[in-house]
Amino acid sequence: MARAALGKLPIASGILASNRPPNDIPMDRIRSFVGSHPLPDEGSLAAGEAALQLVDRLGRDNLLLVLVSGGASAMFEASPIPLEDLRLAYGSLLRSGLPIRDVNEVRKGLSLVKGGRLAARAAARGATVVGLIVSDIVGNPIEDIGSGPTAIESSRGARAMQVLRTHGLWEEMPPTVRTRLEAAPAEPKLEQSVRRRVHNLIVADLSLACRAAMKEARRRGYRVRLWSTSVEGEARKVGPSFSSHALEWAPDAAAIGVVAGGETTVRVVGGGRGGRNQELVLSAAPAIEGRHAVLLSCGTDGIDGNTEAAGAIVDGDTLARARTLGLDPEDFLRENNSYAFFRALGDLIVTGPTGTNVADLLILLARRRDRRGRGPPSRSGRRPGTSKTRRNPRSRPPARRLRVHG
Repeated sequence: MARAALGKLPIASGILASNRPPNDIPMDRIRSFVGSHPLPDEGSLAAGEAALQLVDRLGRDNLLLVLVSGGASAMFEASPIPLEDLRLAYGSLLRSGLPIRDVNEVRKGLSLVKGGRLAARAAARGATVVGLIVSDIVGNPIEDIGSGPTAIESSRGARAMQVLRTHGLWEEMPPTVRTRLEAAPAEPKLEQSVRRRVHNLIVADLSLACRAAMKEARRRGYRVRLWSTSVEGEARKVGPSFSSHALEWAPDAAAIGVVAGGETTVRVVGGGRGGRNQELVLSAAPAIEGRHAVLLSCGTDGIDGNTEAAGAIVDGDTLARARTLGLDPEDFLRENNSYAFFRALGDLIVTGPTGTNVADLLILLARRRDRRGRGPPSRSGRRPGTSKTRRNPRSRPPARRLRVHG
């Protein structure tokens, strides 16, 4: 996003916060900061403080362009809370399995830039603010994407104490966090003239990724359905439910593709490695077992949980292969250790950073035999077993050759 904006607009100065050093960015105009994800670090705080300093130099003839994408909640922060306490609070929230909107409600209560505070500070000085937002959250709520630095209508953490107490997390919070939330300073009332200077636009979201996946599945000969772009819930419950229902769709079709997207949650109780996508597909393996089907779930940013994988893939042979290696999927689910399970099988999806983030993508592909026992159409239009097409009955389903590009 930053590279495109710099190529199109006469940007005088700015800051860039990301999780890795940028390439081809003019450092004479842009200050670059490398922060961490999913927990903030010194680079995250440095980026937030630099942004506030930039905003405080703005005037009525200035335009502040804010490019927001998923991950900004961690990589871009300014807070009166000490970093160690901030990381402890963030960590408890992320392990709890709370919906992202509840997590961000607490984050906004501890921040000086989240919840529209960055935009309000700039607009109060007379600057015009434009937020261009890549959404990674179901429903595209601008107040929650990156915790909404330009969302001036956000609650700014008004429900934070309620969220923590309702879910039994209040006592886990460091004393500095509890004190901040109990004695939060009053938010200044924004005049209409200030609000009118702030404009936000969603420029990309999950629906684009889902439509691209559907287009490719159709090109490969599958009858395709978009299941949902708002999948939410606990990953280990969503996986079996989605797979079972998807496999029942269009029973008369020889080859089906069911595409969905969203963002599930994981309640971490074990000490393993993994992420919501890996846990989702591992929990779905029994529903896929023995079927000519394959299920993929991955993060569109190329990162899933605390691993370098984007997600994982299962098919009808996964559990049989696991048993030959002495792997019990239930053991790995109990320990939230889906990464180790799929690494042993060689079924992790590793794309590297993709440069974008529009939440998670789920793709189920299945092939069936017709009433005369013939297989589904191939990409050439012939059915396997006819003309010159030959098929090895011991081979994995053709859908297994799915390639993921970022």
